Amino acid sequence: MGEYVTYRECGVEFYAPDLSKYIAGGRVEPAWAPVFYNPAMVNNRTISVMVVRGYLKENEDATLCEPFTGTGIRSLRYAVEAGVKKIIAGDIDDRAVELAKMNVDRLGLRDVVEVVRDDANALIPRVRCDIIDIDPYGTPAPYLQAALRYIKPNGLICATATDLAVLQGSYPDKAVRRYGFKPMRGPISREVGLRGLLGFIAREALKNDRAIRPILAYWEGHYFRVCAVVDRGRGEARGNVRELGYAYLNPGSLERGFKRGYPYVRGVGNVELAGPIWIGPLGDLDFILNLNPLNDCERRAFEIIDALINDLSPIPLYYLTSEVGRVIKHTPGLGRLISLLRGMGYEAYRTHFSEVGFKTDAEPGVIIRLAKEA
Repeated sequence: MGEYVTYRECGVEFYAPDLSKYIAGGRVEPAWAPVFYNPAMVNNRTISVMVVRGYLKENEDATLCEPFTGTGIRSLRYAVEAGVKKIIAGDIDDRAVELAKMNVDRLGLRDVVEVVRDDANALIPRVRCDIIDIDPYGTPAPYLQAALRYIKPNGLICATATDLAVLQGSYPDKAVRRYGFKPMRGPISREVGLRGLLGFIAREALKNDRAIRPILAYWEGHYFRVCAVVDRGRGEARGNVRELGYAYLNPGSLERGFKRGYPYVRGVGNVELAGPIWIGPLGDLDFILNLNPLNDCERRAFEIIDALINDLSPIPLYYLTSEVGRVIKHTPGLGRLISLLRGMGYEAYRTHFSEVGFKTDAEPGVIIRLAKEA
């Protein structure tokens, strides 16, 4: 084994490189290891297991393709914890393929998980699965067109993006080149970035007369994650067009919101504009409420989902107490401000996008007035 050691992730033991040998600035740098494994993505994989298990309730014989398998841990967990019966795990790297096969054999899953060496954009059309999980190092953009084109009817696509600096506006030109949208750097950059990713996926689907129905989309730390069912048909695609639009923000007045319209938007005034983005729901509440965690590992990850539920409300774009504080010259207490807003009959919720963030249907003037009391 030499360079490999045993790890446990939830209920699965597997071999991976000894990450203690790959430290940069006091932190693990998984990209330096001979085969990629990122322990910081454990919640991503755990939530994905719950989502796929939920999808299998209506699609029990679904096949799954994971074209960036690395050590194989994601596919192993889909097999062991979600109950997927047939998985094609691919990677372009020879050492990854060798290690993934070793892990499959270790768990006796050779009849369930087939490990192959192939480029992602070649593998996806060849295997044509019901579920495609795109979890690359960086952007999923180059692989989404193949996934949307070749996924089976009513299939499930999940994608991870770790290029948050691009999606959140630090490199706007790159966001335009990579995702075809103008991002927005600042207080609402996380929600705009996630919706920019969803908008890109929706527009890629439109090229094939297909539509997406997000069942779960969220932010955690250093990545965005999207899971969406893909519907076929021109009618569904036309419906998706109505879920595309733009976000606007006036930093001085705190005014913000969505403007429906794609590819053009009118009547937004003198405000900062971002888009086109997805302005529809970030998930399917009924589906999410049925994602029952089965163990402590899943219960810890479910805290992210539980926090996300507030963001499924139709209220667009969150506020930060810090940006409100810049207007009133002191930072209001979040819990107190939410309580005051609710006491006045407004809807007000915490958001999963920030520990100091909230959503409300109150006008900015009301927020400012109540924040002075908070």
